[in-house]
Amino acid sequence: MDEPRPEDAESQEENEDVEENISEEGEEEGEEGEEGVDEEAEEADEEADEEGDDDGEEEVDEEAEEETEEEEEAEQPPPEPKKPRKKVTRVTQGRNPPQVKPPPVTCYDGGPSDLSLLPGFGKHVAVPLWKGELQSRYLRVMNNGKKINNFKICPKEYSWFWNVVNASGLETLRRTNYNHTDWGLLTAFAERWHPETGTFHLPIGEMTITLDDVSSLLHISITGKMLDHNGTSCTKEDGEEMCVEYLNFPISKCKKEFQKMKGAHIGFKALKDLYLDNLKDALKAERLKKPAEDVEFLRECTIRCYLLYLIGATIFTNKSMQYVDVIFLTYLRDLSLVNTWNWGASGLAYLYNYLDAASRPRCGNHGGYNCLFQAWIMAHFKTFGGRFVDERYTHDNPYAARFLPLKGPKFPGQHRSALDTMRMDEVVFCPYEEHRQTRPFQDISWYTGWIMCGSAIINPHLPERVLRQFGHVQSIPRHPDVSAKAGMNRFTIADAFASYLTANYVTEEMRGPKVVRAFDTVPGYIPWLYRVSHPKILPPVEADPPTHANLEEDNVSGECDVSEVTKKVRADLRKALDGQLNLADALVVIEKAYTDLDPVDAYLVRRKRRRDSGEGTKKRKKKKKTTTEDAGTSSL
Repeated sequence: MDEPRPEDAESQEENEDVEENISEEGEEEGEEGEEGVDEEAEEADEEADEEGDDDGEEEVDEEAEEETEEEEEAEQPPPEPKKPRKKVTRVTQGRNPPQVKPPPVTCYDGGPSDLSLLPGFGKHVAVPLWKGELQSRYLRVMNNGKKINNFKICPKEYSWFWNVVNASGLETLRRTNYNHTDWGLLTAFAERWHPETGTFHLPIGEMTITLDDVSSLLHISITGKMLDHNGTSCTKEDGEEMCVEYLNFPISKCKKEFQKMKGAHIGFKALKDLYLDNLKDALKAERLKKPAEDVEFLRECTIRCYLLYLIGATIFTNKSMQYVDVIFLTYLRDLSLVNTWNWGASGLAYLYNYLDAASRPRCGNHGGYNCLFQAWIMAHFKTFGGRFVDERYTHDNPYAARFLPLKGPKFPGQHRSALDTMRMDEVVFCPYEEHRQTRPFQDISWYTGWIMCGSAIINPHLPERVLRQFGHVQSIPRHPDVSAKAGMNRFTIADAFASYLTANYVTEEMRGPKVVRAFDTVPGYIPWLYRVSHPKILPPVEADPPTHANLEEDNVSGECDVSEVTKKVRADLRKALDGQLNLADALVVIEKAYTDLDPVDAYLVRRKRRRDSGEGTKKRKKKKKTTTEDAGTSSL
């Protein structure tokens, strides 16, 4: 049976009390009392029943609500982490005031004092070097010269191979490689590269590697359409498809190689093995008299493997020095059209891009075709970089094959100071005069604007900044943005290069007059350079004699060591008199001596003015008085 509810027990007690009251009040009121009691009891019973029902319903509702809340909590995402409280400025301002941004730098010690030309100079490596930092910094120069020099090439009797390679215009890259490069020398020059102008800023002025240098040093094409691929590499899927179709590379081995190289790249070892395998298969198919199509396919795969290896180890050397990007295979698909691509301009842009990175303090490895870089230095600078000149060299070969460089020290300290004190007569601005019969000057070298190697590598080529390398007097050049316009892409750059004569061309008016002396500049060029650039890397040392490179700048600053200048002029004249000179050489020597003595003349004029104004007399009297007092003191 069900247990009685507490509400029912209370109602029964109330009924008993009511009955006792009724018996005490009398019989007359009994009937009415009984009726009232019955009504009250019934109402109490009904209220008790309703309360019990309500409690039951409330318990059911509470259980349902708890289950619903548990389901909603399970469905809701985890709560977001609380955001850290912001500091209340009004509380901490007194003790920890907000940091004030330093004022923008408008000039630097040693230059530039005018940032209109080099607005990003604060990030250049010259800034910490001038402060005495990064003195032990050097670049690891990537060079695949030994790979090319030790590559076992096909014998000359395989005409099917050599006819195509020679027609491609890339065969000369086989003869322009050095086993050693001078790390310290290339580091010292790379530290003077400025991406805004695409030139090296030296005490004598600006110089750079031009399209004419590429044509003469490497004998590769500088005309035609520049490489215009999108990005720096292709996808793995596209790379695998090209390798199977154009290199006869099995798909399983290709995927394994891509996985090993972490991208659409082929290691030099794997590419060399693939070249040898295709060569063996081609010779075997020819010997077994297989269908001509099969033989031709294997021959073409062999040639593509070699050309891809050649360009990947020379003009497109990357920082890893381990692989070549498969994207360059795009331009080798049709072997009859390889010579239509502008390998020279794209290879130069590739080197420019690595020079941009090398001009930053945190760069460690230097890519690009560094044999071209060192050959350019040896061709233009007489005393920089140890080298031998190959006695067997003939002008039928690229000009870079003329040199046999020696391995130099990796630290650039000596070269930094040598470049800071370089002289005009140490520079050969036009070294290819004797080479013009083999490699004539091409008018495309006057192109001014952007050059590119795909959409991701775009750099300025501005010959108007280095007119002396073309035999013209150097003027103060226009701003780089005028020639290398902003907002251009790979398509508009290709159009501008193709129609360079209309807008992107250094006209005869811009070139100015021909030089009388190779280092001629317009008046004011050197002071302008020292104002807008930083031609010297190291701060000056006291009693450092002036050099011919900065005579005009010394005249401005008023510093001159008469003894050192006259000694140098006398030594140069004696050296010239001891040799055999014709009239033209004698005029050059006399003109140089006259120019070297300019700062001495200016210095003596300033001394005379000071002496006439009485400054020197006062100093001598003061010194004489001090000497007399010292003598009296010593006698006591």
